[in-house]
Amino acid sequence: MTEDNQSFTIYGDPIRARSCGSCKLCCTLLPVDLANRKKPANEKCEHLCSKGCSIYDSRPFPCRYFNCRWLFDDRTGHIRRPDKVGYVIDPMLDGITVNGEPVNVIQVWVDPERRDAHRDPALREYLSEMAEIYGFPAIIRWSSTDAMFLAAPSLTESKEWMEISGDQMTMKTESEMKTIYNQAVKEKP
Repeated sequence: MTEDNQSFTIYGDPIRARSCGSCKLCCTLLPVDLANRKKPANEKCEHLCSKGCSIYDSRPFPCRYFNCRWLFDDRTGHIRRPDKVGYVIDPMLDGITVNGEPVNVIQVWVDPERRDAHRDPALREYLSEMAEIYGFPAIIRWSSTDAMFLAAPSLTESKEWMEISGDQMTMKTESEMKTIYNQAVKEKP
C-alpha cells in the first residue's frame, strides 16, 4: 500500500462498458504459460481466428483470467484500445533487481512493428501517474528478450524520462548498471 492507502489492483471487471471488441493484441504480444506448453511473446495464439478465440468457452485459465489494464483500470480512460495504439499494459507487475533489492515495474508489451508506440503521450501520462502514486518504473517489452527500462520524470533526478535500452543494459556490468540507476533514480525515503 502507498501512503495514501491506494492498492495496486491486478484484476477487475471492465469499466465504462469497455470490451475487447475486435482487439486481439494480447493474444499475439504476450507470452502465456500453459500446462503443456508455452506460447512465446509475439507469436499468434494457435486458437486465434478472425472472430477472436476459437476455444473461448474452454480457453485455458491464464487466458480466462487475463484483463489488460485498459479494460479495468479507471486511470486508462484517456488511452485508446490496445490494437489502436500498439501496446498492451500488463496487469501483472514484473520485478527487477537493483542493488540487490527487488523493484516492481509495470510491464508494457509493445507491438515490435510499432516500436515507438511507448511514446504515446497518453501512455506516458499514465506511467507518470503510476510512478507518482506507487513509485513504479516500467519495462517496455517488444519480446521476452528485447526490452527497455523506463523511468518517469518523478523518479529521476533530472526530472526527465529515463530510457535504458536492452543493449545498454546488457553491455554494462552489474556495477555500472547500479551506478546508472542510482544516479538517475532518487532514493525512496
